[in-house]
Amino acid sequence: MTGFLEALGKKAAERWLAVLVLPGALWVATAWVAVRLGHRDALRPRVAGDRVTEWAKDAHSTGLVVAVLAAALLGSAAAGLAASGVGWIVRRAWMARGRRPPARWAVARRRRRWHRAAGRVDALVAEAVQAAGSAEEVAAGPEIADALARRDAIALETPGRPTWIGDRWRAAFIRVRRAYGLDLTIVWPRLWTVLPEQLRTDITTAQLACTSAATLTGWALLYGALAVLWWPAFPIGVTLLGTAVARARMATAALCELVETAADLYGPRLAEQLGSPASGPLTTALGDEISARLRKDPPIA
Repeated sequence: MTGFLEALGKKAAERWLAVLVLPGALWVATAWVAVRLGHRDALRPRVAGDRVTEWAKDAHSTGLVVAVLAAALLGSAAAGLAASGVGWIVRRAWMARGRRPPARWAVARRRRRWHRAAGRVDALVAEAVQAAGSAEEVAAGPEIADALARRDAIALETPGRPTWIGDRWRAAFIRVRRAYGLDLTIVWPRLWTVLPEQLRTDITTAQLACTSAATLTGWALLYGALAVLWWPAFPIGVTLLGTAVARARMATAALCELVETAADLYGPRLAEQLGSPASGPLTTALGDEISARLRKDPPIA
């Protein structure tokens, strides 16, 4: 047990150093450069270099050096915690329901885009059916496949969230509920216990990638804030923001696919563990029964 706790503490310390302190140290250094250069000398790094050289040449007491290093370390950790906190807020925003403006307006816009794309798919399918003379003889050509890809790029189901990430999660829940009758909100903690270790590891890795992408968004905002003092920080922040959004989408897509895979492959095992073995594929009737049982609702008098 002692060895396990030591290994766990070492791993936590390494993660704290890699995720918070080192990126924080880079941000603190950038902030120092922003203060020293300002807008006037924004593209003259020699000015900051000369200041460092002058400070290094002067004699400084050990206490001052230690204080500077401690301040840099504390500043780095504080910046890392700030980025992590902003990332948590960003994750909440990505999953917002969109019941109030301006999120509600974003939902309406996404729905309009999706319905236009879906209408294009329906029109192409209707043309193909008319040309073939029978729905059974229709082959999905490249034009229909491209239209489907455009529609699915907006959302896999009719949009109901203001963000692509929120809609991807919503689609995963809808698809599992439609296929198996399982309410993932209730079922997931129990389903997790019957998953094999490799699938759990893959899901955890994808989840950490989502968290990392959200934290990168926090760093993008922190770098963007430095643009008030030093304008080159603005393109840095924009680049980080674009990278964070792209990573978040890829990680979310992978995570949702893994969650659906868990329901596809191990839904019957969950039913068996709950004493309702499925004789074949999991049916929606059995899934509804499992979801209702796990809700533990009081009986209707």
